[in-house]
Amino acid sequence: MSEEEKREVEAFGDRERTRPRAPCVKVKSGCGKPLDIGLASAIDSVRLMSAFATADGGFAYLMLTGILNAACAGGPENPPTEQDINRALAAVTGIGARDETEAMLATQMVATHFAAITLLRRLKGADNIQQQDSAGSLAAKLLRTYAVQMEALQRYRGKGQQKVTVEHVHVYPGGQAIVGTVTPGGGGTEKSEERAHAPREITHERGTPMRSPDTGREAMPIARNAGKAAL
Repeated sequence: MSEEEKREVEAFGDRERTRPRAPCVKVKSGCGKPLDIGLASAIDSVRLMSAFATADGGFAYLMLTGILNAACAGGPENPPTEQDINRALAAVTGIGARDETEAMLATQMVATHFAAITLLRRLKGADNIQQQDSAGSLAAKLLRTYAVQMEALQRYRGKGQQKVTVEHVHVYPGGQAIVGTVTPGGGGTEKSEERAHAPREITHERGTPMRSPDTGREAMPIARNAGKAAL
């Protein structure tokens, strides 16, 4: 392998070591029979509750039921496969819920994604415009819902403690510039702008006097033989 390929393998190994392990379930079912779900090993019981960020087995199985009903294809006559269930659990684990509230939102996100992909597949195979419009419209709504769910998860994880500071520069006529910090609810900006627009005080400073261009006060030479002009 090339050096670049080796680095890719190392990066993948790092992700594999740091990513939480998804639970693995075993499914025993038959056509028309109830779905019998079991865990592959004792550690998978811990991983199942960790995937939903809980220590309550009842809550974990409630979320697992929601995944089965909303994010896995199948029904009573054709129950979900073991592979489909484990894939859905891997998706929930990848979101990395940190408490039960995030776990519920993660379950909804996986279900919304599954429904949107199903409708996009139907849109691809639509035979007429009516089917295209129906599948396309519903798929667009679900994709927007998924984006809103992601934003809700980010806001919840931030707990509303984010502080926004805006740095700005105002340049006014005459080359004056004011640099200020705008904090929500503050009044520093208004005072800075008032000072910028306030008229300047006119002051007089003594300096070296300049000669007047009017020389009328100075004596002019007169010739001796000149007389007075007649009036």
